[in-house]
Amino acid sequence: MLPRLGARIIDGLIVGIPMGILSAIMILASGGSGFVDFFMTVVSGVVAFGYWTYMESARGATIGKKLLGLSVAGPTGGNPTLEQAAKRNAFVALQILTGVPLLGFLAGLLSLAAYIGIAVTIEQDGNKQGFHDKFAGGTRVRKS
Repeated sequence: MLPRLGARIIDGLIVGIPMGILSAIMILASGGSGFVDFFMTVVSGVVAFGYWTYMESARGATIGKKLLGLSVAGPTGGNPTLEQAAKRNAFVALQILTGVPLLGFLAGLLSLAAYIGIAVTIEQDGNKQGFHDKFAGGTRVRKS
């Protein structure tokens, strides 16, 4: 479980740092516009979801997973399809809603619950599949 967590942290930094810098520049340039803040939150969520979905379907692993010797396999053993990778990472899309007043708070709580649920189900499953892996049709993380 620790390598998977480490990969998630690395990938979070890979996506988060550039998006944080871009968001800060855009918000400052707009004079602190609430709309720009909301827009950049949505863009950041879309970029994060797209990053994990694309990398896992096209390359079988994100940069963080590759650095830690992990890959994601679909039910047939090859890379997950785009649909499987999107389902597997659907919880990441909750970030898109975090900029919406009130709904954003709930989305943040749901996101936290998803991460906890994934960690618990990975640890409890004999194949180390989280509920997100099963939701995606049986994807699994393996050592490369």
